[in-house]
Amino acid sequence: MSGIRLYFLFIIMFIGGSPAFAQRQQALLSYTDQSGNEKAVHTIAEWDTKRSDILKRMQEVMGVLPDRANLPPMNIQYTDSIDEHRYTRYTIRFTVAQNEQVTAYLYVPNPGTGLRKFPAMLALHETDRIGKGSVDGQGYNMNLGYAKELAQRGYVVIAPDYPDFGDSEAYDFKTDRYESGTMKAIFNNMRCVDLLQSRPDVYPDKIGVIGHSLGGHNAIFTGAFDDRLKVVVSSCGWTLFHDYYNGDEKSAKKHGGKLWAWAQERYMPLIRDKYHLNPDELPFDFDEIIAAIAPRAFFSNSPLNDANFSLQGVKKGIDSISEVYGVLQVPARLKVHYPDSRHDFPPTARWQAYRFIDNVLDFNPVAQTSYAYLYNAQYFKRMEDFAADKSQKNIVILGNSLTERGQWEEILGRADVANRGIGSDVTGGYISRLKDVFALKPKICFIEGGVNDLGHNISPGIILRNLAVLIDTLRREGIVPVLNTLTYVTDHYKSHDPKDFNNRIKSLNRGIRSLAKKKKVRLIDLNKKISDSSFLIKKYAIEDGIHYTGETYSLWGKEIMKML
Repeated sequence: MSGIRLYFLFIIMFIGGSPAFAQRQQALLSYTDQSGNEKAVHTIAEWDTKRSDILKRMQEVMGVLPDRANLPPMNIQYTDSIDEHRYTRYTIRFTVAQNEQVTAYLYVPNPGTGLRKFPAMLALHETDRIGKGSVDGQGYNMNLGYAKELAQRGYVVIAPDYPDFGDSEAYDFKTDRYESGTMKAIFNNMRCVDLLQSRPDVYPDKIGVIGHSLGGHNAIFTGAFDDRLKVVVSSCGWTLFHDYYNGDEKSAKKHGGKLWAWAQERYMPLIRDKYHLNPDELPFDFDEIIAAIAPRAFFSNSPLNDANFSLQGVKKGIDSISEVYGVLQVPARLKVHYPDSRHDFPPTARWQAYRFIDNVLDFNPVAQTSYAYLYNAQYFKRMEDFAADKSQKNIVILGNSLTERGQWEEILGRADVANRGIGSDVTGGYISRLKDVFALKPKICFIEGGVNDLGHNISPGIILRNLAVLIDTLRREGIVPVLNTLTYVTDHYKSHDPKDFNNRIKSLNRGIRSLAKKKKVRLIDLNKKISDSSFLIKKYAIEDGIHYTGETYSLWGKEIMKML
């Protein structure tokens, strides 16, 4: 070995790497030609040769990808459906191979968009027993409802159950034809792409994949094998194997090695049985798998405080992956977001991911679909402000611009209150950011909202359902919820016909009162003090006819104080 090579390896070891990693990183941009000679990668054709070698080594651990020729018809069965504001969600079951079926959610945008074809996404769930329900926002973490959110943006979305989860919870790995649960999932996912491409309402060349945790590395694996996927988004899904589960010595000792979790039956048992849970013996690492996606687009959400997938391993891997994207002259197709969070997919990271997907698949959801909070730039600016202020508060005011404009410490005469208002936000946005409320550990949360929902023609039924979710979720965290009815607009309000809009507010308020009674929640009704029963009295509103004067905030503050 030359002196230069030795020096290079010494430097890698000194900064925390290993000779094995250094050699692998150096070899990532080289390939073996037909004559057995090692050559440097300069072109996409040469990279394809290298990529084929990476896929071959992956199959040494995962098992061989089954032949996808001569597969039986899918025989898609629709078992139920739910109509939402911007899409319909179907539960489907379909055949992926002889005697093999998969259950999935299929989200289809409503015809009102005026489009005939849509881009599509494959949405893969995390380790949650409810499987696909997780990406629909039904799980413990409301930040993982990305299938639903992408459907709201106007994508056709398919979200299958991973084997052993959801409707596939009785899956028997011992009797199937696959050497790993990982390869079974990859095959299922590729059949989901087949299904999407068969639909007349999907652009067959505008399909991507997204996933968190289990779904995050599942997305990477599937993206490596299936070059029909033009964009891959992985949240908390990877680090280099040497850096996985950093510091968990107790579990590593119990199971015989730090990679024990990867060797479970539903993942890759050969990591234990053939490679002895030893990262140095594995024939591939995550930087190689992700590089195999190039020159297609890749987005990684890699939080600073992810205990499973350490930041150190991500940054080392990204260094070598970046070289590949650079050589292939597509550096803009590789993006990493490092939020200040734990193992999570927070709103700002999702927003960045969605914009990345939109750009890659050449889709403009703002112009082509109905309103959703995810189009609201103010939402993400405020969320960044909230992330910087995590001090404990006893009182939270959760709402839209009516809340945001209030100087609540001054109004209530106390410092233990947090303003969590975001201009133009809707009740669906409130649900998505409840974790920010939980972080403050408040005793009580006042919920003001619904008027923006009405303004964007979101149905009263959906608004009331969202409010019920807010109430139930806050209570599960030991936080007392308090509702507000919507206040009227003045007779000179310009954005909507004021009389008609107030009639809609009155109708929704009847539903809010019924909800408060059913849920046994206290209620603030400012209309009794600031309206003439038909319109907001002008002295209580600024010129726009909807936002409050200082006198109105003072009256609102007194009503809040009564609840304390």
